[in-house]
Amino acid sequence: MSIAIDSFSYALDAISRYPKILLPLIVPFAVNLFMVAAKLGVIGSLTSSLISFIAFAVIVQCLMFIVEEKPVSLKYAWKIVYGRLDDIIITSLLATLLALTVILIPAALFTIVIAVIDKEKPVRSILKSFMFIINNLKEVVVLVLIAIILAALTAALGAIIPWFGMIIYYAFSLLASTMVCLAMAVLYCFRTKGLTAKK
Repeated sequence: MSIAIDSFSYALDAISRYPKILLPLIVPFAVNLFMVAAKLGVIGSLTSSLISFIAFAVIVQCLMFIVEEKPVSLKYAWKIVYGRLDDIIITSLLATLLALTVILIPAALFTIVIAVIDKEKPVRSILKSFMFIINNLKEVVVLVLIAIILAALTAALGAIIPWFGMIIYYAFSLLASTMVCLAMAVLYCFRTKGLTAKK
């Protein structure tokens, strides 16, 4: 089985065992609804994206607790992220800019992953993310294909529900992005931290 599929499976298992790690998504979801209601357009979209990446950072930190077999605490995960909030915000801003190109969304997600797992500075996180993608291109492509499939499914779901389609679409899109981000974090741990797939 592909290590990319193993990564996604590990991420799904982590979410199923500790669904509370998804709670940080409430913040970007609420912010996005406000930005849409306020009709802030591009500024609103960029703000929502930035806050989403910060939420991803907290969730990846929770994943590291699971990987390291430590108690999973959202409060402690936030405390760790908050302790490096300046770096995380700058990294999230850079990740948001990368994500605008669409094709660099994987680099954006890996940038956040590396910033959290390796506690790297923003520019170093970006450089390491590109190097990791180049060195693990096959696995990254598989995860990108999974992301595309999830994106298509969430778009279809949003389209068939007439009144709350956009709200549901954004909720599922945020969840799908989180799942892919966690899978990327697991893949990174497989390749660099000696993590092994569960049997």
